[in-house]
Amino acid sequence: MKPLEGGRTGQIWRDGDTVVRPSGAWTPTVHRFLRHVRDRSFLAAPEPIDITGKSQEIVSFVAGRVCEDLGDTFVGSERMLVSAARLLRDFHAASQGFLEQDGEIQTWMLPPQEPREIVCHGDYAPYNVATTEHEAVGIIDFDTAHPAPRLWDLAYAVYRWAPLSDPSHPGVLLGLDEQLRRAEIFCTAYGATAKERQQLPEMICGRLQALANFMQARASAGDETFAEHVAAGDAQLYLSDIDYVQQHRDRLLNALL
Repeated sequence: MKPLEGGRTGQIWRDGDTVVRPSGAWTPTVHRFLRHVRDRSFLAAPEPIDITGKSQEIVSFVAGRVCEDLGDTFVGSERMLVSAARLLRDFHAASQGFLEQDGEIQTWMLPPQEPREIVCHGDYAPYNVATTEHEAVGIIDFDTAHPAPRLWDLAYAVYRWAPLSDPSHPGVLLGLDEQLRRAEIFCTAYGATAKERQQLPEMICGRLQALANFMQARASAGDETFAEHVAAGDAQLYLSDIDYVQQHRDRLLNALL
């Protein structure tokens, strides 16, 4: 086995055509969900294989390049942006029906949000999307999957892919005008309605506030991983980006509508 680069270094390993990664109380539910979307012909998600007695899960390897840096011309291209939005749309379509059809007790890492329309990915960002030839072709890491409105997932995806993050933050290379242009392209490729676009700024802020609250609560409960994230300023960055989105709300709405 060889370790995979990215988050949780040393905890996620590739073994041939499979990936071995940490499991949690939510993993059995997530595996049932992954079978559901694959049964609905959405094959861009991992195939669940096993949950071992060593607090590990085994899923199929999703081929493709994963890269977080939108400044990379490969990842940050408009073609990639459009394909990522369409992949999220197709995933949401395949997600429908699971909550009603599952028939078992469901456990999720993140708290469900009302109305429970579909199961959202919860972290649809460039670092969780596999790409080939300037196209988004796969989605990985479903730990954060949870029931919520589809707009909840779309809001976070737009936040990450535009990205709607203060250019003063480290690693943010795009200015506001380009961020707004990319936000509109993503919404159009996804097929967002006028009503969804109108609600998007508030939904982004609500999603980021929920994320910061979750991180801080887990850190306070003694979770070392989240404690490290909070100590590194990640939660504060999300709170700062809430202010950034609210500050530019009118320009964002003008761009989207």
